[in-house]
Amino acid sequence: MLQNLLAAITNPLKADDIPALILSIAEFARNIGLPIAIIFIVYNGFLFVSARGDEKKLETAKAGIKWSLIGAALIVGASFLAEAVVNFVKEF
Repeated sequence: MLQNLLAAITNPLKADDIPALILSIAEFARNIGLPIAIIFIVYNGFLFVSARGDEKKLETAKAGIKWSLIGAALIVGASFLAEAVVNFVKEF
């Protein structure tokens, strides 16, 4: 009875081991984070264009673009780091 119940339960994570779980989490974060970063880059680009020479608005737009690019780089870097860790663990 218990074996039938356990056989009927499916794995909601769709990962059989820890490296697969790490890769799926990194992929999820990348798939959510990069579009958000791109939206912020476009939004701050619009702020940059609409500043029309106002120094305060230009500084705000430049800072926003800078932090959006840093965020996108962190997302991509974290994805590469997760893949490197998984590849390192699989060697052992």
